[in-house]
Amino acid sequence: MKKTTFYAAIIGLFSIALFSFTPIQDITTIPVDVSKSKIEWKARKIAGRHNGYISISSGIVETDGKSVTGGQFVIDTKSMTDVDVRVKLANRWLMKHLKNNFFEVNKYPESRFIITSVMPNRENYTIVGKLTIKDSTQEIRFPAIITTTPTTVNAEATLKLDRRKFGIDYGSGLIKRMANKAIYHEFELKIKLVASK
Repeated sequence: MKKTTFYAAIIGLFSIALFSFTPIQDITTIPVDVSKSKIEWKARKIAGRHNGYISISSGIVETDGKSVTGGQFVIDTKSMTDVDVRVKLANRWLMKHLKNNFFEVNKYPESRFIITSVMPNRENYTIVGKLTIKDSTQEIRFPAIITTTPTTVNAEATLKLDRRKFGIDYGSGLIKRMANKAIYHEFELKIKLVASK
């Protein structure tokens, strides 16, 4: 009788463990298609604005097949271009000025973004992550529209960043103070991300 009770207890515990166990969801890593993904930047100043593009050099998106769970991306700062200045000599001067004096691309040829959490909301998702520009890493969050299949991820987002938090300044002393008054603190990134197997 005691043996029967003992075996029944063991079977009961095994059954509870079996039916209460929730399988861990498989996470799939999908590479970013850098030829289809793009980032458009926009910056404003008192006298006008400039806009152009910058490339994602590599990246991955992690998904459970239904939604994005993580990811990380490398941005090639040397790839920055401007599209609003049509005169070649002026365009060349502007890009040299931005790359050398603001972003210091020879010293910091890459920027990085790592997703730390993805939260659904009424619009679609809120992305939270760590963005590194130059030698400054800041947590940022922004809304994104994301569509996911087991083999593809498409995402679009627009975010605004305060350049001062990332040390994106020009000059020092009086020149720096004058430049900061002439150039708006916020700049905008419009992101289109495509990942596919």
